[in-house]
Amino acid sequence: MLRDRKYVPADNEILYHYCSPETFLAICTGKSIRFSDLASMNDFMEVHWGHQMWERAAREVADATDPQLLSDIREIIFSMKMITVPLACCLSTQGDVLSQWRAYAGDGTGYSIGFRASDLVRLPVQPLRVSYDVEQQLNELKDLIQRIHAVESDEAEKRSDGFKQVCFGLAWDLAAFKNPAFSEEKEVRLLHVIGYEQSNNSLKLVDAGGNSFGKKLSPMPVRFRMRGSRPVPYLDFDFSDEGQESPIVEVRLGPKNDADPLSISIFLESLGLANVEVTRSDASYR
Repeated sequence: MLRDRKYVPADNEILYHYCSPETFLAICTGKSIRFSDLASMNDFMEVHWGHQMWERAAREVADATDPQLLSDIREIIFSMKMITVPLACCLSTQGDVLSQWRAYAGDGTGYSIGFRASDLVRLPVQPLRVSYDVEQQLNELKDLIQRIHAVESDEAEKRSDGFKQVCFGLAWDLAAFKNPAFSEEKEVRLLHVIGYEQSNNSLKLVDAGGNSFGKKLSPMPVRFRMRGSRPVPYLDFDFSDEGQESPIVEVRLGPKNDADPLSISIFLESLGLANVEVTRSDASYR
């Protein structure tokens, strides 16, 4: 894994999910949060930016690295695109940002849900802190390539299972690199990977399960929603540990949200989401 991309929450840290009123209702009533195909996100470069950074980093260290090693790493990275689909849930460390309200919360009519970060990372996810700094991205990748090169140079058995696992991890970690234009989002990305399985004369998407709140989670059926004309795979994960946890600690109403904070507090309490602080956005937006 890239050293600086793993997200480890600080004590009492909150992560915010901006959403429309309809999604807010679904999250609160279902006590679940959705992970969707990364390729379906608003930024059309989501699945390409990290791979572009990898290619740039590989070129910059090519003279000091075994060309075959770079080729082998590249082959694994790009093969992962053919056998897995990364699903992501996107959150922010900031709960009241105007550009976020506009883009992800019904043009300001929606909500920003504040989750206790230490609970969310107990889901079957790989938590990644997103980098928007091109120089940082390149340096992290070059450092990893050089470390792999050093290990492989000393290994009697080349391209071991350990090497493959590092490359698999790198392929998924590339999802933590984004265009600097999105830097205001200050995103933390939770990643869960599903895969393809042979089915009749085609393929189907399958989940492998994982560990959630310290317990084994059985594989879930992959579901789909439509984005335009295209079906998008997703999974909904229970963030309440079957009603044992209540990680929602804060809800902010968007700058164009006309709901009464007291009514939202009552709504949450009635659903068993207790002691949630409900406030209005400080952003000015018509």
